[in-house]
Amino acid sequence: MARPQDPQITARLLDRAADSLLNRGLHGLTLRPLASDLGASPRTLLYHFDSKENLIVEAIRHLRRRRPAIKELLEYPPTASATAGEAISEAIGRLWEEAKQPQSQSFLALYFELAALSVREPATYRPLVRTLDDDWVHAMSGQLTSRGVPPQKVEAVISTALAGYRGALLLALATDDWKAADEAITCIIEALKQQIHEGAEPS
Repeated sequence: MARPQDPQITARLLDRAADSLLNRGLHGLTLRPLASDLGASPRTLLYHFDSKENLIVEAIRHLRRRRPAIKELLEYPPTASATAGEAISEAIGRLWEEAKQPQSQSFLALYFELAALSVREPATYRPLVRTLDDDWVHAMSGQLTSRGVPPQKVEAVISTALAGYRGALLLALATDDWKAADEAITCIIEALKQQIHEGAEPS
């Protein structure tokens, strides 16, 4: 019978793996150098995480939980004290302000590296991006549906939010033109509020 996993060991490995991925990146990543960074064996990593791909997903989720604004959006249920437009505007605003902090840059670089790999090697990496996006979709769906946004409108609003926010981030990170990206985020937030308002109107 296989020895049961020790959750504390798994948690320690995940914490170290997250730090390693921040420094090493994903291009050409194999389990052997990653395991060496962690002082473990490739077999140990497979035992605790099943595959390299699953380890990447869990490490990025772990890194998200280190970012206060992301953690709040993904892990805490929405309150009823704000309208849907106000809630999504505040969430994106907080995410944006956190993204502008220097300590966020390595995490954002890691995510966009994964996104680029999902285009270059879709069979391997696109399912990982979709799995991570599901976390956002679930969280934002809760924010919107709990505030009365019609189900048929929720998907469109979330697509607009993700595309706009990540597009502005890529603009800022690739060009260092945060002023232009700030203006883009302001326009995106206003467009989202209008989109939600239209969706909430009675037919």
